[in-house]
Amino acid sequence: MDKSEFWQQLCNQSQHQVVESPSNLSSSDDKPTYILQALNAEEIVSLINEHQRVTVVVSPAHIVLRDLIEKDHSTAVSELQNKLDALYSLYKKYRSSISVLPLSAFCCNCSTDTSAIPWLEKTIDVSKTAVNIDSVIAHSLYNQSANAIKAYKKVQSCFSLKDDESIFYPDITKLQHALTVNALEQQELLSENERVIEQNFLLLDTLETKLLELSSQKDQYTQEVKHLQEQNKAFIKENNLVSNNFKEAKDELDSTKIEYASFVQTSKKELTALEKTKNREIKQLESKLEQKSQVEQTLRAELAELRAIKSSKLWKVSSKVEKLSNVVDKQSAKRKKLSQDMSLLYTSDLFDADWYLETYSDVKKERIDPAEHYLLYGAKEGRKPSPLFDGNWYLQANPDVASENTNPLIHYIKFGREEKRPMSPVMITYKKK
Repeated sequence: MDKSEFWQQLCNQSQHQVVESPSNLSSSDDKPTYILQALNAEEIVSLINEHQRVTVVVSPAHIVLRDLIEKDHSTAVSELQNKLDALYSLYKKYRSSISVLPLSAFCCNCSTDTSAIPWLEKTIDVSKTAVNIDSVIAHSLYNQSANAIKAYKKVQSCFSLKDDESIFYPDITKLQHALTVNALEQQELLSENERVIEQNFLLLDTLETKLLELSSQKDQYTQEVKHLQEQNKAFIKENNLVSNNFKEAKDELDSTKIEYASFVQTSKKELTALEKTKNREIKQLESKLEQKSQVEQTLRAELAELRAIKSSKLWKVSSKVEKLSNVVDKQSAKRKKLSQDMSLLYTSDLFDADWYLETYSDVKKERIDPAEHYLLYGAKEGRKPSPLFDGNWYLQANPDVASENTNPLIHYIKFGREEKRPMSPVMITYKKK
């Protein structure tokens, strides 16, 4: 019915199995088991449905009420009565499956014969529990309520053993003794507090004397500090003169270092720029030689084709000879123009063959000459010949060039540079900076 300190004591000292709540019970275990948690009527019904036999241990009414007096007293008494009525109704309904025992039967000093219940343990020692004023208040409230007394009497009629509830009556003498001891302890605390206050006053007097001594020492130290400060000022003046001389020498040395570092840095930049320029010229010359070699091989192949055609029987047919001649002349003219444009690109700093191959990996993969690819396909596909020139932007900025259907970089090299046409937004930003 409740979770009082008496029930806690019984569960702690019991030889039987103890579980916290009904959920910890095993349905197959038929040994006596104590449930530590206090149960309500619904939980007891659930136990009856799951187990063959259930015993409910009921504390005296004033002990149950003691845990409820934190609420309004009338509400607490009403709640106690409801608990007792619910248990009585439960017993009448499940009489064959439930038995009810008083908590007093488990006390060491209980005179009731409990031999009929072999598992019952008399281990509760009431003298080991603390007596407080709440026990007296709860006992008084219970005895003032006729309805609560009547409800508990009905529950008592269901007990399998005689209830010796007087065992749990509050011991007024013990309570008075506890209150007397508490009052003595408070008196001792007050006396101790007065002694501490007196000691504090003595300590305060000692501190004031010490403060006077410290004040005198402070004045003495102040005079010594002033003397040291005057000496320090003289040292500072001398130090400043030395520092100024040192600073002038250092400034002169720093100025020399800066001039030397500037000269070295400028020389390095010039050497680096010269080295890059030479490397670029070497690469361009190598590219030109390779391109000329390719052009020479192409021309030789075309010359061989022409010789083969001239030696064939078809050459004698005049109509076919003229057509073939025109085709050869056109292809030769286109190839010649392409070769000239390629040479023009390789001599310009606006075409970077290495950058073009690295940027457009498909051209490098197909092993096509970067200048030839840019002239035949790259410009039409919107590809840049280098980071310095944007062909798409050049054509958009110069509609007249776009209408001629000519390569934007070739046009800029031949005409745009002299006409001072802007070649890309990158260079415009660079010039503004």
